[in-house]
Amino acid sequence: MEPDKWVDIVLSFSFGTASVLLFKLYLKNRSLLELYFSLAALAITIPYLFDLFLPQSPRLLFHWGKLVAITIYISGLLVLIRESKPVFARFPLYLTALPFISFLFFPLIIDSIVIKDLINAVYQGGALVVTVLVFTVNNARRERRRYYIIGLAMVSAAYLGYWLYFGRANRPDLIWISEILLAGGILVMLFRFIKGKNFLNNS
Repeated sequence: MEPDKWVDIVLSFSFGTASVLLFKLYLKNRSLLELYFSLAALAITIPYLFDLFLPQSPRLLFHWGKLVAITIYISGLLVLIRESKPVFARFPLYLTALPFISFLFFPLIIDSIVIKDLINAVYQGGALVVTVLVFTVNNARRERRRYYIIGLAMVSAAYLGYWLYFGRANRPDLIWISEILLAGGILVMLFRFIKGKNFLNNS
């Protein structure tokens, strides 16, 4: 089996597992946070599954998958920020869907490599910074926060490696390093997130 296919298997399994576990958590808690995160993981799983079973699948599917996934994830972050505030200070729930407006503009930029990459880099970088800030503040005094730190460190390394080295150095043969780091970081944070949710529900 080609190395690329092993990467597809790892990423499909990682993000697919994340999507299923988060959706099960959503069915249990009925929280929009888990639903958004589950859909984001599903959106990035689909292109890798297609590439695994249909090698001739268009690269456009990856571009759309990444943009859709990061947009839904940003909506999830808005829910997380909203839930971290006191009830009286929370903004309306429907505002968490505002990032979906960007779907209207994707067809206009999807064929432009420079603009598409710029939008992806900005969206991903912004989401990463907000994630670090939110999880740092919310879990500063909780036990086992080292798992969040490890996960965020792996995701940060994946982002920096992809956009600052592998992509700019035109080394597509090494992009798998960033992809594996991203998958590992997501799984580490996911299991800690789910364990924390279950602990809160049982307490």
